[in-house]
Amino acid sequence: MNTIKSDVVTYEVFEFVEFQVGNSNFGLGIQHVREIIQPVPVTVLPHSHPYIEGIIQLRGEVLPVIDLKKVTGNATINNSDESKYIVAEFDGTTVVLDVTAVTQIQRINFTDIEPASDMYTGNKVPVSGVIKRDNGMILLVDFEKVIAEQIK
Repeated sequence: MNTIKSDVVTYEVFEFVEFQVGNSNFGLGIQHVREIIQPVPVTVLPHSHPYIEGIIQLRGEVLPVIDLKKVTGNATINNSDESKYIVAEFDGTTVVLDVTAVTQIQRINFTDIEPASDMYTGNKVPVSGVIKRDNGMILLVDFEKVIAEQIK
């Protein structure tokens, strides 16, 4: 009796939401994303952190809205009709990320993520990895670190 032995290669999959801020593409792990909503009126908070647009009420919960255009240095870009809010949770803190557009939800293998070099990562926007595409790159940013170090 012949037995066939097959080598099965398994990959760990990374699922993320791809979105744009200005002309740059970013990715956020799906485990952090609670939902994606249309922008709603924001209540401006006087003397708040420069990255905080204000607050919104979502299903009875008051949430801060973070302007990712300011965080990423694209503050001069105006909102478009495609603007979206990504409701995200980091370390038990729920925030709303104001982005230019949400492109798609993707799944890739972790092996397709290139680690970020210290040479092009900064303190304000800590890039943790890069996904190379034919038409550009997707930056994976440690938004948990941005919120913990820059906003709190």
